[in-house]
Amino acid sequence: MRTVILALIALCAPMMLPAQDASLASVDPSGASVTFWYQHSGDRDKAMQAMLNEFNSSNPWKIAIRGEYAGPYDQIYNKMITAIAAGKPPELVVAYQNQAATYADALVDLNPYVHDPKWGIEGEIGDFFKGFINQDVAAQLGGKRLGFPPNRSIEVLYYNEAMLRAAGISTPPRSWDEFAADCRRVTGRTGDTYGYALDSLDASHIFSFVISRGGSFTTPDGKGYALDSPQTRESMLFMRRLVAGGWARKIAKKFDDQSEFGNGKSAFTMSSTSGLTFYDAAVKAGKNGVFPWSIAPVPQSVPSGAPAIDLYGASVSVPKSTPQKQLAAWLFIKWFSEPRQQAAWTHVSLYFPVRKAVEPLIRDIFASDPRFATAWELLKSADLRSEPSFAGYDLVRDAISAAYNRVLDGADADSTLRDLQAQAQKILRDSSP
Repeated sequence: MRTVILALIALCAPMMLPAQDASLASVDPSGASVTFWYQHSGDRDKAMQAMLNEFNSSNPWKIAIRGEYAGPYDQIYNKMITAIAAGKPPELVVAYQNQAATYADALVDLNPYVHDPKWGIEGEIGDFFKGFINQDVAAQLGGKRLGFPPNRSIEVLYYNEAMLRAAGISTPPRSWDEFAADCRRVTGRTGDTYGYALDSLDASHIFSFVISRGGSFTTPDGKGYALDSPQTRESMLFMRRLVAGGWARKIAKKFDDQSEFGNGKSAFTMSSTSGLTFYDAAVKAGKNGVFPWSIAPVPQSVPSGAPAIDLYGASVSVPKSTPQKQLAAWLFIKWFSEPRQQAAWTHVSLYFPVRKAVEPLIRDIFASDPRFATAWELLKSADLRSEPSFAGYDLVRDAISAAYNRVLDGADADSTLRDLQAQAQKILRDSSP
Protein backbone atom coordinates (compact mmCIF):
# COMPACT_ATOMS: atom_id res chain seq x y z
CA MET A 1 0.00 0.00 0.00
CA ARG A 2 2.80 2.43 0.90
CA THR A 3 4.57 1.71 -2.37
CA VAL A 4 1.41 2.68 -4.24
CA ILE A 5 1.08 5.91 -2.23
CA LEU A 6 4.73 6.84 -2.77
CA ALA A 7 4.32 6.26 -6.49
CA LEU A 8 1.24 8.50 -6.43
CA ILE A 9 3.27 11.25 -4.77
CA ALA A 10 6.00 10.96 -7.38
CA LEU A 11 3.47 11.23 -10.19
CA CYS A 12 1.09 13.80 -8.76
CA ALA A 13 3.03 16.11 -6.46
CA PRO A 14 4.83 18.06 -9.19
CA MET A 15 1.47 18.75 -10.90
CA MET A 16 -0.52 19.63 -7.77
CA LEU A 17 2.11 21.67 -5.97
CA PRO A 18 3.70 24.83 -7.38
CA ALA A 19 7.39 24.97 -8.19
CA GLN A 20 9.62 26.84 -5.78
CA ASP A 21 10.14 30.51 -6.60
CA ALA A 22 13.91 31.02 -6.77
CA SER A 23 13.64 34.81 -6.36
CA LEU A 24 12.91 35.92 -2.79
CA ALA A 25 13.75 39.62 -3.00
CA SER A 26 10.32 40.61 -4.24
CA VAL A 27 8.26 38.26 -2.06
CA ASP A 28 6.07 39.95 0.55
CA PRO A 29 5.08 37.59 3.39
CA SER A 30 2.67 40.08 4.96
CA GLY A 31 -0.59 38.58 6.19
CA ALA A 32 0.35 34.99 5.35
CA SER A 33 -1.33 32.20 7.28
CA VAL A 34 0.68 29.04 7.98
CA THR A 35 -0.42 25.72 9.49
CA PHE A 36 2.29 23.90 11.46
CA TRP A 37 2.03 20.17 12.21
CA TYR A 38 4.16 19.07 15.14
CA GLN A 39 4.53 16.17 17.58
CA HIS A 40 4.68 18.05 20.88
CA SER A 41 2.10 17.16 23.53
CA GLY A 42 1.43 18.08 27.14
CA ASP A 43 3.60 20.86 28.56
CA ARG A 44 5.62 21.09 25.35
CA ASP A 45 2.46 21.65 23.35
CA LYS A 46 1.44 24.46 25.70
CA ALA A 47 4.90 26.01 25.48
CA MET A 48 4.90 25.79 21.69
CA GLN A 49 1.49 27.44 21.53
CA ALA A 50 2.76 30.25 23.75
CA MET A 51 5.76 30.79 21.48
CA LEU A 52 3.55 30.76 18.40
CA ASN A 53 1.32 33.38 20.04
CA GLU A 54 4.37 35.51 20.76
CA PHE A 55 5.57 35.28 17.17
CA ASN A 56 2.11 36.00 15.80
CA SER A 57 1.69 39.10 17.95
CA SER A 58 5.16 40.53 17.44
CA ASN A 59 6.29 39.83 13.87
CA PRO A 60 6.11 42.95 11.68
CA TRP A 61 4.54 41.13 8.73
CA LYS A 62 1.40 40.05 10.65
CA ILE A 63 2.16 36.43 9.79
CA ALA A 64 -0.12 33.98 11.59
CA ILE A 65 1.24 30.51 12.43
CA ARG A 66 -1.41 28.03 13.58
CA GLY A 67 0.18 25.16 15.46
CA GLU A 68 -1.48 21.78 15.59
CA TYR A 69 -0.54 18.62 17.48
CA ALA A 70 -0.72 16.07 14.67
CA GLY A 71 0.28 12.96 16.61
CA PRO A 72 3.66 11.27 17.11
CA TYR A 73 6.23 11.18 14.34
CA ASP A 74 4.92 8.07 12.60
CA GLN A 75 1.37 9.42 12.49
CA ILE A 76 2.58 12.73 11.08
CA TYR A 77 4.54 10.84 8.43
CA ASN A 78 1.47 8.87 7.36
CA LYS A 79 -0.69 12.00 7.40
CA MET A 80 1.84 13.79 5.21
CA ILE A 81 1.85 10.96 2.67
CA THR A 82 -1.92 11.27 2.39
CA ALA A 83 -1.95 15.09 2.45
CA ILE A 84 0.66 15.40 -0.27
CA ALA A 85 -1.15 12.93 -2.50
CA ALA A 86 -4.30 15.02 -2.02
CA GLY A 87 -2.42 18.27 -2.68
CA LYS A 88 -3.26 19.62 0.80
CA PRO A 89 -0.18 19.46 3.02
CA PRO A 90 0.41 21.96 5.84
CA GLU A 91 2.83 24.83 5.21
CA LEU A 92 5.21 23.71 7.98
CA VAL A 93 5.78 20.20 9.35
CA VAL A 94 8.10 18.32 11.67
CA ALA A 95 10.02 15.57 9.84
CA TYR A 96 13.03 13.37 10.32
CA GLN A 97 15.58 13.62 7.52
CA ASN A 98 14.64 10.28 5.97
CA GLN A 99 10.95 11.21 6.08
CA ALA A 100 11.68 14.51 4.33
CA ALA A 101 13.62 12.59 1.68
CA THR A 102 10.56 10.41 1.05
CA TYR A 103 8.45 13.41 0.05
CA ALA A 104 11.31 15.58 -1.19
CA ASP A 105 9.53 16.59 -4.41
CA ALA A 106 6.82 18.25 -2.30
CA LEU A 107 9.26 20.20 -0.11
CA VAL A 108 11.04 23.50 -0.49
CA ASP A 109 14.84 23.51 -0.69
CA LEU A 110 15.71 25.86 2.18
CA ASN A 111 19.23 26.66 0.96
CA PRO A 112 18.08 29.82 -0.89
CA TYR A 113 16.33 31.00 2.28
CA VAL A 114 19.29 30.28 4.55
CA HIS A 115 21.69 32.16 2.29
CA ASP A 116 19.38 34.93 1.08
CA PRO A 117 20.93 38.39 1.71
CA LYS A 118 17.61 39.84 2.85
CA TRP A 119 15.85 37.02 4.66
CA GLY A 120 18.65 34.58 5.49
CA ILE A 121 21.12 33.85 8.28
CA GLU A 122 24.35 33.81 6.27
CA GLY A 123 26.33 35.72 8.88
CA GLU A 124 25.09 33.53 11.73
CA ILE A 125 25.85 30.06 10.34
CA GLY A 126 29.04 29.74 12.36
CA ASP A 127 27.07 29.94 15.61
CA PHE A 128 25.12 26.77 14.83
CA PHE A 129 26.52 23.40 15.85
CA LYS A 130 27.98 22.07 12.62
CA GLY A 131 26.61 18.55 13.02
CA PHE A 132 23.14 19.93 13.65
CA ILE A 133 22.85 22.27 10.71
CA ASN A 134 24.47 19.87 8.23
CA GLN A 135 22.13 17.02 9.14
CA ASP A 136 19.38 18.28 6.81
CA VAL A 137 21.53 18.61 3.70
CA ALA A 138 20.57 15.62 1.54
CA ALA A 139 23.61 14.40 -0.38
CA GLN A 140 21.34 11.81 -2.00
CA LEU A 141 19.40 14.73 -3.53
CA GLY A 142 22.24 16.90 -4.74
CA GLY A 143 22.70 18.87 -1.52
CA LYS A 144 19.15 20.12 -1.07
CA ARG A 145 18.32 21.33 2.43
CA LEU A 146 14.98 19.69 3.16
CA GLY A 147 14.62 20.95 6.72
CA PHE A 148 16.09 23.05 9.50
CA PRO A 149 16.89 22.00 13.08
CA PRO A 150 14.73 23.45 15.87
CA ASN A 151 16.49 21.39 18.58
CA ARG A 152 18.45 18.17 19.06
CA SER A 153 19.13 15.37 21.57
CA ILE A 154 21.49 12.41 21.93
CA GLU A 155 21.27 8.78 23.02
CA VAL A 156 22.66 8.15 26.52
CA LEU A 157 22.81 5.52 29.24
CA TYR A 158 20.47 6.15 32.20
CA TYR A 159 21.70 4.49 35.40
CA ASN A 160 20.48 4.00 38.98
CA GLU A 161 23.33 5.21 41.18
CA ALA A 162 21.87 3.68 44.34
CA MET A 163 21.55 0.24 42.77
CA LEU A 164 25.10 0.35 41.47
CA ARG A 165 26.50 1.43 44.85
CA ALA A 166 24.60 -1.37 46.61
CA ALA A 167 26.33 -3.82 44.25
CA GLY A 168 29.74 -2.31 44.98
CA ILE A 169 29.96 -0.44 41.66
CA SER A 170 31.29 3.11 41.91
CA THR A 171 31.03 4.36 38.32
CA PRO A 172 28.80 3.67 35.30
CA PRO A 173 30.17 1.17 32.78
CA ARG A 174 32.44 2.56 30.08
CA SER A 175 32.83 -0.60 28.00
CA TRP A 176 30.38 -3.31 26.95
CA ASP A 177 32.28 -5.86 29.02
CA GLU A 178 31.80 -3.65 32.09
CA PHE A 179 28.14 -3.22 31.20
CA ALA A 180 27.58 -6.98 31.06
CA ALA A 181 29.41 -7.49 34.36
CA ASP A 182 27.39 -4.73 36.05
CA CYS A 183 24.11 -6.17 34.78
CA ARG A 184 25.01 -9.51 36.33
CA ARG A 185 26.03 -7.95 39.65
CA VAL A 186 22.83 -5.92 40.14
CA THR A 187 20.44 -8.73 39.20
CA GLY A 188 18.73 -9.95 42.36
CA ARG A 189 18.47 -13.64 43.17
CA THR A 190 14.73 -13.31 43.71
CA GLY A 191 14.24 -11.54 40.40
CA ASP A 192 13.26 -8.26 42.04
CA THR A 193 16.01 -6.30 40.28
CA TYR A 194 17.92 -6.76 37.05
CA GLY A 195 20.39 -4.96 34.83
CA TYR A 196 18.97 -3.57 31.61
CA ALA A 197 15.38 -2.78 30.58
CA LEU A 198 15.78 -3.62 26.92
CA ASP A 199 13.70 -1.76 24.34
CA SER A 200 13.68 -3.98 21.26
CA LEU A 201 11.06 -1.81 19.55
CA ASP A 202 13.31 1.09 18.54
CA ALA A 203 16.00 0.62 15.89
CA SER A 204 17.86 3.69 17.17
CA HIS A 205 19.19 1.58 20.04
CA ILE A 206 20.72 -0.90 17.60
CA PHE A 207 22.30 2.01 15.73
CA SER A 208 23.82 3.24 19.01
CA PHE A 209 25.21 -0.22 19.77
CA VAL A 210 26.68 -0.56 16.27
CA ILE A 211 28.44 2.82 16.14
CA SER A 212 29.78 2.27 19.67
CA ARG A 213 31.56 -0.78 18.24
CA GLY A 214 33.01 1.15 15.31
CA GLY A 215 30.36 0.15 12.80
CA SER A 216 27.74 1.90 10.70
CA PHE A 217 24.34 1.27 9.15
CA THR A 218 25.61 2.41 5.75
CA THR A 219 28.42 1.59 3.35
CA PRO A 220 31.57 3.76 3.40
CA ASP A 221 30.41 5.67 0.32
CA GLY A 222 27.08 6.44 1.98
CA LYS A 223 25.09 5.02 -0.93
CA GLY A 224 23.67 1.84 0.58
CA TYR A 225 22.96 -0.12 3.73
CA ALA A 226 25.45 -2.29 5.61
CA LEU A 227 23.16 -3.97 8.14
CA ASP A 228 24.78 -7.41 8.01
CA SER A 229 28.03 -6.14 9.52
CA PRO A 230 30.03 -7.87 12.28
CA GLN A 231 29.12 -4.98 14.60
CA THR A 232 25.38 -5.48 14.08
CA ARG A 233 25.75 -9.22 14.62
CA GLU A 234 27.72 -8.77 17.84
CA SER A 235 25.33 -6.12 19.14
CA MET A 236 22.31 -8.39 18.77
CA LEU A 237 24.02 -11.52 20.10
CA PHE A 238 25.42 -9.58 23.06
CA MET A 239 21.93 -8.53 24.10
CA ARG A 240 20.62 -12.08 23.53
CA ARG A 241 23.20 -13.36 26.00
CA LEU A 242 22.08 -10.81 28.59
CA VAL A 243 18.42 -11.74 28.13
CA ALA A 244 19.20 -15.46 28.30
CA GLY A 245 21.08 -14.93 31.57
CA GLY A 246 18.22 -12.97 33.11
CA TRP A 247 20.41 -9.85 33.35
CA ALA A 248 18.32 -7.93 30.79
CA ARG A 249 14.61 -8.08 30.10
CA LYS A 250 12.64 -7.05 27.05
CA ILE A 251 9.99 -4.46 27.76
CA ALA A 252 6.45 -5.23 26.66
CA LYS A 253 5.50 -1.86 25.23
CA LYS A 254 6.93 1.58 24.55
CA PHE A 255 8.04 3.53 27.64
CA ASP A 256 7.88 0.50 29.93
CA ASP A 257 11.64 0.95 30.32
CA GLN A 258 10.97 4.31 31.99
CA SER A 259 8.54 2.64 34.39
CA GLU A 260 10.92 -0.20 35.22
CA PHE A 261 13.71 2.29 35.88
CA GLY A 262 11.48 4.63 37.90
CA ASN A 263 10.25 1.73 40.05
CA GLY A 264 13.82 0.74 40.88
CA LYS A 265 13.59 -2.56 39.01
CA SER A 266 16.27 -2.02 36.36
CA ALA A 267 19.68 -0.45 36.85
CA PHE A 268 20.03 0.71 33.24
CA THR A 269 18.05 1.95 30.28
CA MET A 270 19.16 3.73 27.14
CA SER A 271 17.20 6.62 25.69
CA SER A 272 17.30 10.15 24.34
CA THR A 273 18.30 13.09 26.52
CA SER A 274 14.93 14.56 25.57
CA GLY A 275 13.50 12.05 28.03
CA LEU A 276 15.21 13.56 31.08
CA THR A 277 12.02 15.16 32.37
CA PHE A 278 10.05 11.95 31.82
CA TYR A 279 12.63 9.86 33.70
CA ASP A 280 12.60 12.38 36.52
CA ALA A 281 8.82 12.09 36.75
CA ALA A 282 9.02 8.27 36.65
CA VAL A 283 11.52 8.17 39.51
CA LYS A 284 9.47 10.58 41.61
CA ALA A 285 6.35 8.48 41.01
CA GLY A 286 8.17 5.17 41.56
CA LYS A 287 6.89 2.53 43.94
CA ASN A 288 10.13 2.29 45.91
CA GLY A 289 10.79 5.96 46.55
CA VAL A 290 13.15 8.49 45.00
CA PHE A 291 16.74 7.39 44.41
CA PRO A 292 19.84 9.09 42.94
CA TRP A 293 20.29 8.53 39.21
CA SER A 294 22.24 10.03 36.36
CA ILE A 295 23.32 9.60 32.74
CA ALA A 296 26.53 8.61 30.96
CA PRO A 297 27.71 7.81 27.43
CA VAL A 298 26.46 4.59 25.88
CA PRO A 299 29.17 1.95 26.58
CA GLN A 300 31.87 1.74 23.93
CA SER A 301 33.91 -1.17 22.58
CA VAL A 302 37.05 0.97 22.98
CA PRO A 303 36.30 3.26 25.95
CA SER A 304 38.86 5.93 25.14
CA GLY A 305 38.63 9.09 23.10
CA ALA A 306 35.38 10.69 22.02
CA PRO A 307 32.42 8.29 22.43
CA ALA A 308 30.39 7.61 19.29
CA ILE A 309 26.88 8.85 20.10
CA ASP A 310 23.63 8.77 18.13
CA LEU A 311 22.46 12.31 17.32
CA TYR A 312 18.68 12.52 17.40
CA GLY A 313 16.56 15.19 15.88
CA ALA A 314 13.60 15.77 13.68
CA SER A 315 13.68 19.04 11.79
CA VAL A 316 10.99 21.30 10.41
CA SER A 317 10.32 21.22 6.68
CA VAL A 318 8.42 23.60 4.42
CA PRO A 319 6.05 21.95 1.92
CA LYS A 320 5.59 23.78 -1.37
CA SER A 321 2.64 26.18 -1.37
CA THR A 322 3.01 29.81 -2.45
CA PRO A 323 6.09 32.06 -2.31
CA GLN A 324 4.35 34.17 0.35
CA LYS A 325 3.52 31.23 2.63
CA GLN A 326 6.89 29.57 2.11
CA LEU A 327 8.74 32.72 3.13
CA ALA A 328 6.41 33.18 6.11
CA ALA A 329 7.17 29.63 7.27
CA TRP A 330 10.90 30.29 6.92
CA LEU A 331 10.67 33.52 8.91
CA PHE A 332 9.11 31.63 11.80
CA ILE A 333 11.89 29.01 11.59
CA LYS A 334 14.48 31.79 11.61
CA TRP A 335 12.81 33.48 14.60
CA PHE A 336 12.62 30.20 16.52
CA SER A 337 16.35 29.61 15.96
CA GLU A 338 17.36 32.91 17.58
CA PRO A 339 19.17 32.56 20.94
CA ARG A 340 16.38 34.04 23.06
CA GLN A 341 13.73 31.69 21.68
CA GLN A 342 16.11 28.74 21.75
CA ALA A 343 16.81 29.37 25.43
CA ALA A 344 13.09 29.61 26.22
CA TRP A 345 12.40 26.32 24.41
CA THR A 346 15.32 24.58 26.14
CA HIS A 347 13.97 25.59 29.55
CA VAL A 348 10.67 23.88 28.77
CA SER A 349 11.71 20.92 26.67
CA LEU A 350 15.28 20.12 27.78
CA TYR A 351 16.13 19.60 24.13
CA PHE A 352 19.55 20.91 23.21
CA PRO A 353 19.56 24.34 21.56
CA VAL A 354 21.03 24.43 18.08
CA ARG A 355 23.29 27.44 18.65
CA LYS A 356 26.40 27.92 20.78
CA ALA A 357 25.40 31.45 21.80
CA VAL A 358 22.54 30.02 23.82
CA GLU A 359 24.86 28.52 26.46
CA PRO A 360 25.05 31.65 28.70
CA LEU A 361 21.23 31.81 28.67
CA ILE A 362 20.76 28.27 30.00
CA ARG A 363 23.39 28.14 32.74
CA ASP A 364 20.61 28.24 35.31
CA ILE A 365 19.49 24.85 33.94
CA PHE A 366 23.01 23.49 34.47
CA ALA A 367 22.90 24.66 38.07
CA SER A 368 19.46 23.23 38.82
CA ASP A 369 19.75 20.04 36.77
CA PRO A 370 23.23 18.48 36.86
CA ARG A 371 22.06 15.69 34.57
CA PHE A 372 21.36 18.18 31.79
CA ALA A 373 24.76 19.76 32.44
CA THR A 374 26.33 16.31 32.05
CA ALA A 375 24.44 15.78 28.80
CA TRP A 376 25.54 19.18 27.47
CA GLU A 377 29.20 18.45 28.13
CA LEU A 378 28.84 15.04 26.50
CA LEU A 379 27.25 16.68 23.48
CA LYS A 380 30.24 19.00 23.07
CA SER A 381 32.81 16.22 23.38
CA ALA A 382 31.15 13.30 21.59
CA ASP A 383 31.67 11.89 18.11
CA LEU A 384 28.13 12.58 16.89
CA ARG A 385 26.69 10.18 14.31
CA SER A 386 23.34 10.30 12.50
CA GLU A 387 21.14 7.48 11.30
CA PRO A 388 20.61 7.07 7.54
CA SER A 389 18.66 9.83 5.84
CA PHE A 390 17.56 7.58 2.99
CA ALA A 391 13.98 7.74 1.82
CA GLY A 392 12.19 4.67 3.10
CA TYR A 393 14.28 4.41 6.28
CA ASP A 394 11.08 4.28 8.34
CA LEU A 395 10.33 0.92 6.73
CA VAL A 396 13.92 -0.21 7.24
CA ARG A 397 13.72 0.74 10.92
CA ASP A 398 10.72 -1.56 11.27
CA ALA A 399 12.67 -4.32 9.56
CA ILE A 400 15.66 -3.79 11.86
CA SER A 401 13.48 -4.03 14.96
CA ALA A 402 11.82 -7.20 13.64
CA ALA A 403 15.21 -8.78 12.93
CA TYR A 404 16.48 -7.78 16.37
CA ASN A 405 13.54 -9.46 18.05
CA ARG A 406 14.01 -12.61 16.00
CA VAL A 407 17.66 -12.83 17.06
CA LEU A 408 16.77 -12.12 20.70
CA ASP A 409 14.26 -14.97 20.49
CA GLY A 410 16.89 -17.39 19.21
CA ALA A 411 16.96 -17.07 15.40
CA ASP A 412 20.23 -17.58 13.54
CA ALA A 413 21.92 -14.18 13.44
CA ASP A 414 23.80 -14.61 10.16
CA SER A 415 20.82 -15.62 8.02
CA THR A 416 18.56 -13.10 9.76
CA LEU A 417 20.97 -10.26 8.98
CA ARG A 418 21.45 -11.40 5.38
CA ASP A 419 17.69 -11.28 4.92
CA LEU A 420 17.55 -7.88 6.63
CA GLN A 421 20.25 -6.48 4.35
CA ALA A 422 18.47 -7.71 1.22
CA GLN A 423 15.16 -6.29 2.45
CA ALA A 424 16.74 -2.92 3.28
CA GLN A 425 18.44 -2.63 -0.11
CA LYS A 426 15.16 -3.39 -1.87
CA ILE A 427 13.38 -0.69 0.16
CA LEU A 428 16.18 1.72 -0.74
CA ARG A 429 15.80 0.97 -4.44
CA ASP A 430 12.01 1.23 -4.33
CA SER A 431 11.99 4.42 -2.27
CA SER A 432 14.85 6.41 -3.76
CA PRO A 433 13.77 9.71 -5.33
